[in-house]
Amino acid sequence: MKKIIALLLALVTALSLVACGSNGGDKDGDVIKIGIFEPTSGQNGAGGKKEILGIEYAHSLKPTVTIGGKEYQIQLVTADNASDASKAPAAAQTLISAGVSVVVGTYGSGCAIAAGDLFKSARIPAIGTSCTNPNVTLGNDFYFRVSYIDPFQGAVMANFANKEKGSVNCALIIESGDDYSAGFGNYFQKEMERLGGKATVLEFQKGETDFSTIMATIKSAGYDGIFAPVSIETAAMIISQARDSGVTCPIMAGDTWDDISIAQRTGDKSTDIYFSAFFDAADESNAEGKAFVEGFKKWVAEDKTRIENNGGTADAISSVTPCGYDAYMAAVNAIEKAGSTEGAAIRDALAALEVKGLVTGDLKFDENGDAIKTYAVIKTIKDGDIVYYSTYNG
Repeated sequence: MKKIIALLLALVTALSLVACGSNGGDKDGDVIKIGIFEPTSGQNGAGGKKEILGIEYAHSLKPTVTIGGKEYQIQLVTADNASDASKAPAAAQTLISAGVSVVVGTYGSGCAIAAGDLFKSARIPAIGTSCTNPNVTLGNDFYFRVSYIDPFQGAVMANFANKEKGSVNCALIIESGDDYSAGFGNYFQKEMERLGGKATVLEFQKGETDFSTIMATIKSAGYDGIFAPVSIETAAMIISQARDSGVTCPIMAGDTWDDISIAQRTGDKSTDIYFSAFFDAADESNAEGKAFVEGFKKWVAEDKTRIENNGGTADAISSVTPCGYDAYMAAVNAIEKAGSTEGAAIRDALAALEVKGLVTGDLKFDENGDAIKTYAVIKTIKDGDIVYYSTYNG
C-alpha cells in the first residue's frame, strides 16, 4: 500500500510540474505574449516579412517590460494570415488561443478588416502597421494603427499627379475585391475630380498576370497617367508590361510600392515611377530615424534569413519596416502604462497614449484609433534603387 501511495504522489508531482511548465515559460510564468499578425506567404508576403523584421528588431532592443515592479519577458507569437482575408480569421484565432495580450499588424487592409471583430470580441487590442483603409479602425475601438490612412495619401498622390505631373485624365488600375486597392483608388479618384481632372477605373482579377488588354486601353484612350494601388507582385508586372507595350506616361502608386524588389525586377523599365511612403531612410534630420537605420542595417546583416526577408539585402529599408518597429514600441509603452497584461487595460492605455520620437514621428491616436499624421514622403526609382523625390506636409 505504501508503495502505491508513493507512486501516486510521484505521479501527481510530475503532472504538476508539466502543468506549470506549460502555463508560463521562464521566470515562473513572468511572460507576456505579443502577437504578430502578418502575411509571410501570398501576394503580400514580402511586405509582411519586412514588417516582421521591424517588429523583431524592436524586440531585440526592448525584450522585456516592467509591470508592478516585476520584469516580464516579451514572447513574440507569429501567425501567417497568408495575404488572404478568408484565411485571416483563422490566423487571428491562433493568436487569441495562444493567449496574447496585444497584437501587432498587419500589412494588407483586407486581412485587418477580416480579423478586427475577432480581436474586439476577445478584448485584445491590435495595432495596425501599414493597413491604411479607414475601415480597419472605424467602429472598432480595439484596433489602432501607426500609419497614415488612405484618404490622406489618396489626396497626396492625386495632388502630386495633377499638379506635379500634369495628369488630368488618369487610368486607375485596381484589383477587384481588394479593400486596400479599391479604397485607396476611390480616395484618389475623388480628389482628382475635385481638382478638375478624372481617374477612370480599369479593373483586374486577383491572380491575374496578363495586363495587355489594360495597356492597350490606356494607349488607345490616351491616358496621361496611371495610378495603381496594388501589391508588390502586381506592381512589377504593371510597370514592365506598360513599358513593353509603349505606354510612357507617369506611373504612380502608394505605400506598397516602397519595396526594393520592384526596382530589382523591373530594371531600366522603371522610368517615371512615383509613390507615397511612410519614411525616408536617407533623411538624417530625424535623429530617431537615423539611429534606426544604422542599427537595423547592422542587425539585418548579422543573419542570412534576415537578409533574405529584407529582399536579399541589408542596405535597403522599406518604409513599412519602421511601421512594424513603431507599432511594437507603441505596444510596449501601452503595456507599461497600463501596468497590466490584460488586453482591455492595454486598450485603454493605447487610447490615451502619446509617444515622442518614434521612427515615423511622434505618435498619438485620434478618436478612431488612427495615428495623427500630416506628413508623407514621395519616392521614385532611379538607377535600380528607390530614392527620395519630395515631401508633403499637410
